[in-house]
Amino acid sequence: MTTAVPPGAVGFLVVGSPRSGTTLVQRLACEIPGVRMPPETHFFTSFAIDLLAHHQFPVAGPELTDVVRHVAGDDLSSGLDIDVDAVVAELGGICDRPFDLFQALVRQLAGPAEMWGEKTPNHLVWWRPISEAAPWMRFVAVVRDPRAVVASNLEMPWRTDRTLPPWGDDMHLAFAELWSFFQGQVRRLTHELGPERSLVLRYEDVVTDPDATRRRLARFLGRPADAAPQPAPPGIVLPWESWKASALDPVADDRVDSWHDQLDDRRAREIALICARGMRQFDYTVDPPPGPSAARWLRLGPVRLTRLARYARARRLHLRTVEGLRL
Repeated sequence: MTTAVPPGAVGFLVVGSPRSGTTLVQRLACEIPGVRMPPETHFFTSFAIDLLAHHQFPVAGPELTDVVRHVAGDDLSSGLDIDVDAVVAELGGICDRPFDLFQALVRQLAGPAEMWGEKTPNHLVWWRPISEAAPWMRFVAVVRDPRAVVASNLEMPWRTDRTLPPWGDDMHLAFAELWSFFQGQVRRLTHELGPERSLVLRYEDVVTDPDATRRRLARFLGRPADAAPQPAPPGIVLPWESWKASALDPVADDRVDSWHDQLDDRRAREIALICARGMRQFDYTVDPPPGPSAARWLRLGPVRLTRLARYARARRLHLRTVEGLRL
């Protein structure tokens, strides 16, 4: 039996690989009456490790004010209307653990609601410590064809992110490996938490029938599925997040196959090679090129294979660090 959401608690998270359609699903969730979500907080990916390393919880008084002020002043919080005093007051002047600060931030940013949710795609990596800290938490994982995800990421500002390998024209390989890593987490999440706490939505299905997706979300969250939708607040997309703006437009499926025009055949094949397991898991099909699998991998060449192996190892080491934390 799923644990009931405590009063005032954040009840669900929308997660997935970046550019998979999480903002659109966030918008549909916010159209469910009584549900509110803030813009992305990046709380766990950007602040949790530092908070646990530099503060002994519980924190209170001036130290708590400084902690909230630090979060509010970070570049990734730009555009978030974080009221430091209001967050401290939400916590009653004391914060027992980082997860409580996250919930207070969500409530303050989203406003009054019957159920709160949050969407930061990379919080997928944190699903295990989050689910342990909040045994009631539900996860909505959004997946999308990796060729479309990689093509979209190649056009984003973070394509030059320092955490990604500087691969030049081979950057598609890094994004493909990242997609594969994220889908591995989706598989683990759904296997361990089961259908009562995890829901997987394919982007292609969402844009084909957004109304059915909204009803499915409502049922998963324990909300009335047939209630008339409420307007989603435009504030879930911040002014500087220009790449998300279309998620608030009328839903269309014209971008499902746009990767065909963005990727040449070689890059599309290499993405499918790296992502093959996840593609099979989530019903994305591709005709494999002739020859055994090992031969297809060898065509990438030793330098590229070594880079991929190093990048995958770095993801695993980061995951090990995250899974050892207590929120």
